[in-house]
Amino acid sequence: MRKSLVAVLLALSMTSLSYGGDGSPFDSGPSGGTNDHRVLNVFDSQGQRVGPLLSLGTLEGVVLSANGVTIFVPVQRATDSGGQILASQYVWWSGTYFTIFPSSDCSGPPIIVGDIAGTLRPSTVVRQGAGAIAYIAPDTYSTTITTAMSFLSSGQCLSGSSLPPFITGEGWTPESSYLLTQHHPEPLTIHY
Repeated sequence: MRKSLVAVLLALSMTSLSYGGDGSPFDSGPSGGTNDHRVLNVFDSQGQRVGPLLSLGTLEGVVLSANGVTIFVPVQRATDSGGQILASQYVWWSGTYFTIFPSSDCSGPPIIVGDIAGTLRPSTVVRQGAGAIAYIAPDTYSTTITTAMSFLSSGQCLSGSSLPPFITGEGWTPESSYLLTQHHPEPLTIHY
């Protein structure tokens, strides 16, 4: 009985050696390709896959097609009404240091700055209540931005004498907008 058990175990170990796989996610099968390369994905509240989770510099988010244009939209952990951070729920992130507006009350489309050297179409996300809107730059050269009437910083609109000093920079007036929370409602989740 003991010899037959040893023979079975030896046969099983030889079978796994002939396969050559170690069961890791990067395990190559007989064809030499990757069998099970698991990638984290972003899903909306309806369970619809938005796309793979990617890192762009220090931001994590997803690349998606918005109005036929490819943009990167960052995500961040959601918070409850008391400001507590939720461990497994995410929202579309509009957390740029500040969003610049040509209006005096942070209304209307913002001025898109940044992404000058990026590879995707420049865009910026603005939160309006429970909704998030991505504003997308046109496929044109940037222009010198010298007029800023208000800034949105951490959910507060700053205008008039409360404006921080504005440095002239390059940017765009949005060509279009994409209602992120309408197409991909929050809360978002990230999993395989």
